[in-house]
Amino acid sequence: MSLTQAIEDLTASIKAVSPNAEIRVLRHSDEEASIRAYAPAEHGAAIKEATREKTIKLSLDEGIEVQVIFYDIATDLPPKEAEALPAEE
Repeated sequence: MSLTQAIEDLTASIKAVSPNAEIRVLRHSDEEASIRAYAPAEHGAAIKEATREKTIKLSLDEGIEVQVIFYDIATDLPPKEAEALPAEE
């Protein structure tokens, strides 16, 4: 699996439990990235549950490190799309 596929899969998992979540992706290398999920506080546990096993499996089986970070959108507003780093280089 590529890093792009891993990001798409994890983003879909986040959106499945929090359809209106704002997602920002930062690629650190060809095998490392972080996904910031901005969603209502009550979705935090579900987002973590939906992504925890997948991120562990990616690390162990694929050598891909993707960190999913949850932010309460009521207290931490996401950066505007233009200010966020692009998901693709």
